[in-house]
This record gives sequence, structure tokens and C-alpha cells, in this order.
Amino acid sequence: MTRPIRLAILSVLLAGALAVAAIPSLLPAPAASTPAPHWRSEPLTVRGVYHVHSVRSDGTGTPEEIAVAAARDGLQFVIMTDHGDATRAPDPPRYVSGVLVIDAVEVSTNGGHLVVLGGRPSPFPLAGEPSAVLEDAHRLGGMGIAAHPGSPRASLQWSDWDVPVDGLEWLNADSEWRDELFASLGRLMLTYWLRPAETLTASLDRPAGVLGRWDAMTSRRRVVGIAGSDAHARLGFRQQTEPYQEGRHVPVPSYQSSFAAFGIRVQLDAPLSGDAARDAGQLLDRIRWGRVFTVIDGLAAPGDFDFTATSGGHSVRMGDYLDINGEVKLHVKMASPPGARMALLRNGEMLFDTRDRELHVGVLPEPAVYRVEIFVPGGEGQPPIPWLVSNPIYIGMRERHDAAAHPAGAPSVARKSAIATDAWVAEASPGSASALRPGVIVDGIAAIEWTYALAGGAPSGQYAALRFPVDGLSGHDRVQLRGRAAQPMRVWVQVRASALGGGERWGKSVYLDDAFRGVEVLFQDLRPIGSTSRPSPPLDQIDVILLVVDTVNTRTASSGAVQLADLWLAGQ
Repeated sequence: MTRPIRLAILSVLLAGALAVAAIPSLLPAPAASTPAPHWRSEPLTVRGVYHVHSVRSDGTGTPEEIAVAAARDGLQFVIMTDHGDATRAPDPPRYVSGVLVIDAVEVSTNGGHLVVLGGRPSPFPLAGEPSAVLEDAHRLGGMGIAAHPGSPRASLQWSDWDVPVDGLEWLNADSEWRDELFASLGRLMLTYWLRPAETLTASLDRPAGVLGRWDAMTSRRRVVGIAGSDAHARLGFRQQTEPYQEGRHVPVPSYQSSFAAFGIRVQLDAPLSGDAARDAGQLLDRIRWGRVFTVIDGLAAPGDFDFTATSGGHSVRMGDYLDINGEVKLHVKMASPPGARMALLRNGEMLFDTRDRELHVGVLPEPAVYRVEIFVPGGEGQPPIPWLVSNPIYIGMRERHDAAAHPAGAPSVARKSAIATDAWVAEASPGSASALRPGVIVDGIAAIEWTYALAGGAPSGQYAALRFPVDGLSGHDRVQLRGRAAQPMRVWVQVRASALGGGERWGKSVYLDDAFRGVEVLFQDLRPIGSTSRPSPPLDQIDVILLVVDTVNTRTASSGAVQLADLWLAGQ
């Protein structure tokens, strides 16, 4: 053995010995145990995790294996959120190893990932504009939650905050774990094998930016805050893609350690019955309403919490609206480890801070949003991660939220002009088809039928379109049309400036089904398609309006028909 090789081996052995010697000082403290609640704990609180991936997308475990891991951790439910386009019918809720397994989906949009929770399968792929995906999720009976908005990678962050999402992940473990990978990888890898849940917890800190965003959103509408485990049980080496596409990976953090790090608690109105469909319905309904809070179990477990408000003899719980009728009081109770500190926040700002196990306080009888954060010793992040985060109670906010949900509509139309039907031109990509057939009668109205067929194969830009030449859009602020489709679908309304960048485009998709309906698209709502030199279309330079069917919301090798009665340019 040569001297350089001997020196290298000795160096490795010495580094290993030093690392082993250092492990005790690096180990995070074991999770503390919390006392039983000192009050009668009603409604029933159940423990579980949300945002979990299986082998159906980019996880490493089957739903059955994941349920077994959850059972080992004492969980009562798991919400699966494999990546998809929402066309696959979700598996019916079922109990596996005593754990209620609920199937949901994480959809990729142009503005980030949206978890669609509950609802029916979509008849067409959900993708594209975040507002369209959320609209479709609502139509199908689901709720939309903005996933990992605080991801360290811009490609995964939620970016369209104008979209009225129903919830957001105030904490996402996968994002936090990635964030610490290179700064603390050595320490994390050394201690993970001895105290996995506590090691994962040590990588967490308070995501002030996301919490601030959440507080701002709740001033306009109810928004559910939830912690997403985003568990995959795999860690790729390049960390550049989502879903994970690396062939090489290590199976950490494991599902069980991820589940032990933190989870959500849902307050039910009745105990779980063992009827999977009924129990899943109640659980999802309570999450939708905001009866959910987060506990960082790697700091202390199991933990319990109660948050109510009263006014005029009426009492409400977390997630509810309380109308102001005289004096307003808030009541908070916590079953926490010694040294816990309870913070009551009003509109995101600290209002009260106490170490008492209960807080009963009168507040000003005026509209405000209140929520609670609880801190315990050991939240090592900078700033420290809260051990418990509640959802809000909305005091006197019902009318404000209603007004924000129903803003004033677009100004009425003062003039409009029709685009002559003989100017409509059908076009399509190679292998696809687009054709017009006049003289169709729809509900007694003369119409034109547009038939389309997209070429097969992998998506590669297949499209079918109708093209309408225009001489600028100055003096107009919207396009109006009436139409219906043979099956539910989305059609793009696009405008193109051929003189800019080889044909820059802006667009918005609209929903059509077998009900003949009017559609109005404001030009101010059009968003860039691909790379554009400006965020909004220059109306004076627009020379083409397009109706487009493409692979964003339509599968390749599919066909259909759309009936159009008229197309108008309109303005104030």
C-alpha cells in the first residue's frame, strides 16, 4: 500500500471517529410528551397527515405500505396527493391497517402546484392557468390548496396570488428539508439515523413570508392553512426536478419519520365510525371549513388545543365566522409541555403572549382575524418553528369576505361589432384537423359548427384553431361569444400580435359544455402564452384573434365539436 493511500485511509478513519464522537452533542433533544387535555376535549380531534406521494407518481411506497407506516406512528388518516391531471377517478376511501386512506391529486399549473382535495374526476386534463384549474376544481366539488408556496426553488413556488385559492400550505416539509440540505447536510445525515423525526424537526424554521401572505389573504376571504408533509420517501441527488425524475436516490426521509416529524389534527363533530366513505366526507368537510391545526410532533406529542370565541351568547370554533353582538371574548386552551408559550395574533400581529395553559380575553368588537401560535423549548430554527399553529376565527368578517367574493362586474357594454363569419379561418398543426360547417341550428339559433381532431402521439404542440383577422383592438376591451361543446372542455381565447417577436400571444381559457351559453373575456385578463415582451397585450398591435384547442386541456388523438353562434368585439 502506497504512502498516499495510507494517509487517505487514515484521514477518512479520523474524520469518521471525530464525527462519531461529535454525534451526542449534535443530537436534537428527544420529543417531549404532553399531558392529557385538562378540559373535556370536544369536538373529537383526530391525528393524520396530508400531502403524501406513492409509487403512483414520485413516491417509493404503495398506498398500503404508507398506511402501515402511518399506523406505526399512531395516525388515524392519510391524505394521498399523487401528481396527476385529475382525470383519474380517485380511489374510494378505505381503511388499511386501521388508517383511513383518502385519495386526492396534486395538479401542475402555470403558477405552481395546486392540491385538489375532494371532488369528482375531471372529464378533461386540468392544467394551464391557475384560475382555470381552481374554477374546474370547484365545479367538480373540490377545494384547491396552494402547495409548497415557500419552496426555495422558484419553479415550485405558488406565484399567482390573485387566484382565490381555498387554502395554502403554511409549512411544507419537503421544501424545508431541501432548504437545509446543503447548509446542514452533514449534521442532518449524522443524526437522522438515531433520531429521525427530531432531526427533520430541527431543519424547520418559522416561514414568516408564507405566514404573512396567509394573514393578508384572510383579510379578504376564508383561507385554510395546513401543513403538508409532501412525503416521497426518496431524495434525489440533483434536486432539480419536480416530480422527482432522478433515477438515483436514497430512501430518506422515510414515510414513518416524516409522519413522526409533524402532522395535522382535524376537529370532527362525531367520532370516526369505521365507514370509510362517511368518515372521509366528514374529515374533508372539516378541513374545508378550517377545523384543522398543525402540531410539530418532533418537538412534543401528542398535544391538544381548543380555540373558541363568543359574542352575544353565540359561540364559534376555529374556522368559523362570529358576528359581533356586543362584547367579544376569545378562549384558548393548550395541552402542552412545560415552558410552552402561547401567542394570540390579530390580523397577523402579536396581541397577547402568555405561558398560562389557558387564555380568556376580551377583544375590541370590530372586524378582525385571530389565530394562535404556540412555541415550546427546542424549536431550534431561526426564527423558531411554532409547535402548534391554528386556523383563524373570523370576528365580524362575514360581510367583508362576501363583498370581496362578489366584486363589481365589468362595466356594461356601450358598443360592439360582429366579426363576420366569412372571415373565420380554420387551421391546425400537422396531422391535426380543424374544419367549419355553417348552417347548424342550435336552440333555434343559426350557428357554425367547428370540428377538431388532434394528432396522436406524445404531446408535441398539437392544436386546432379558428383564426379571426382584426385590424387592432383599440376601442374594445373584451370579446364575447356564444357557444357549446359536445363534451365538457376548455377552449383558449387568444390574441396575437404578429409583428412582435414572430407572433406574441396572450390568452385565457374558457369552459364549455353541452349548455349553450354566453362567454365574455376581458382583454385585461389575458395572460402571456410563452415568452412575450410585455405582460398585457398591446391592443393597437393585435391582428389576430384565435380560438384554440391544444394539449393543455385536451388529450392527443381526441376529437370533438363546438357550436358557435356569434363572435363580437365589445367596449364601453
